[in-house]
Amino acid sequence: MESNNDDRGGGGAVHRFLWYDRGFLLLWGGQSLSLLADAAVRIVVLIWVYQRTRSGVAVSLVGLAEAVPLLLLGPLAGVFVDRWSRAATMAGAALARALLLGLLVVAPGHATLALIVLVILLANAASQFFQPAATAAVPVVLGPARAGQANGLLALVTGGIAVTVPGPAALLFAAAGPRRTLALLALLYLLAAPLLARVPARRVHRGDGPRTAFVDELREGLGYVRRSRLLRGIAVVTGLTMLGIGALSVLDVVFVTRALHLPVATAGVLFTAMGAGEAVGSVLVSLMHGRLRRHYHQVLSLAVLANGLCNVAYAGAPTLVVAALLMGGVGLSLPAIAVASTTLVQRATDDRVMGRVVGVIGTISSVAMIASTVGGGVLVDRVGVRVVIGGAATLLVVAALVAYALLWTLPLSVTSFGASFLDASGQDARHPGVKRTVDR
Repeated sequence: MESNNDDRGGGGAVHRFLWYDRGFLLLWGGQSLSLLADAAVRIVVLIWVYQRTRSGVAVSLVGLAEAVPLLLLGPLAGVFVDRWSRAATMAGAALARALLLGLLVVAPGHATLALIVLVILLANAASQFFQPAATAAVPVVLGPARAGQANGLLALVTGGIAVTVPGPAALLFAAAGPRRTLALLALLYLLAAPLLARVPARRVHRGDGPRTAFVDELREGLGYVRRSRLLRGIAVVTGLTMLGIGALSVLDVVFVTRALHLPVATAGVLFTAMGAGEAVGSVLVSLMHGRLRRHYHQVLSLAVLANGLCNVAYAGAPTLVVAALLMGGVGLSLPAIAVASTTLVQRATDDRVMGRVVGVIGTISSVAMIASTVGGGVLVDRVGVRVVIGGAATLLVVAALVAYALLWTLPLSVTSFGASFLDASGQDARHPGVKRTVDR
C-alpha cells in the first residue's frame, strides 16, 4: 500500500502536486467517470419509467430502489471495504453496475418495470461498496494532509455534473432511446474500472492474527464512532443537517408554483442557480485548501450556518430573482459542508476501520434525509411550503449551533491516520486517555 503523508505548503502548491500524482489522477479520473454515469443513469431511468407508465407511483418505486440499499447496506458494506482492497472494490462496483445496465440493454422486448427497479436496486447496492472505498482511498493515496484538497477537486466534479448532466442526458434519451443510452452509460463504467483498479489503495494490513467474525468487526466500527468525540459530533451534525436538507431538496417546484405563483418550468431557474453556486463553491474550497486545512471543523459549522440562513431568507423570498440569488448562496455552501465533513472523517479515523466509519455516518445521513423528504412532502399540504422550508432551514441553523458546541474548540493538526486531533501534550481529543506520538 502506497501512501504519501507529507504536507507541501499552501493550497496552490498542493494543487500542483496533486496533478502530478499518478495515484490521484487514476482515482480522480475513475471516480469522475463513475459519478457521471451515476447521474446520467438516474435521469434516464426516471424519464424512461415515467414515459412507459405515466405513473408517479412507478417513479417513486425507483426512488425507493435507490434508498433501500442506503439504509440496509451502509455499515455492512463498510466491513467488507475494510477487508478488501479499496482499488479492487471500486473497480468491482463499477463493473457490476456496467453488467447490470447490460441486463436492461439486452432484455427481450420491453424491459418490465419490475426488472428496471431490480436493476436500480442492485446498482445502488454496488454503490454502497464504491463510496466508502473511494472515501477511504483518498488519504491512503495522498496522505491525510492533502485529503481536503483532493476532496475539493472531487467536489468540483460533482458540482459540474449536477449542472451539466441532466439536460444532455435527457436529450440523448430522446435521440437514441433508452437501450442505446444505457449502453453508452455502461461503457463509462467499463472505462472507469481499469483506472480504479490501478489506484494504489490496496487491502488494509490487519496483522497476522485470525480474522475476527463479521459481527465483531461491525461492532468495532460502531464502537469506534461511539468512543470518538469528533466522530460522534460529526454523526450528530450530519443527521441534523440532512433532516433539514432532505425536505428542502424536493420542495423547489412546489415553492415556485404555490409561493411565487409561476409555471412549474420556472423551477429550472432555481436549479441552475444552485448548481452554479455549487460549482463556484467547489472551486473556492479547492483553491483555499492552504488556509482551510487546519480549520475544517470550524468551516463545517460556518457552512451549515450559511446554508441555513440562506434557506431562512429563501422561505420568504418575494420574487424569482431573489429566490434564485438565495439558491446560489445555498449551492455555494454545499461543497464546503461536504468537503469539511468528509475530510474530518478521513483525518480522524484509522485506516483499518475507515470503511465502517464512513458506512455508519452515511447510514445516519441517509435515514435522516429520507425521513425529512417524506415528512416535508406530507407537511407541505397541511401547513404550506413557506412554513416547511422555514422549519427545515431552522433545523440547519440548529445543526450549525450544535457543530459549534461540539467541534469548534477541538484542536486540529495535520498529521497521519488516527492522530489528527491532539492537544498540546499529545492527548488525543477524540479518545480521552489515549496518548499518541505525531511526526510533525
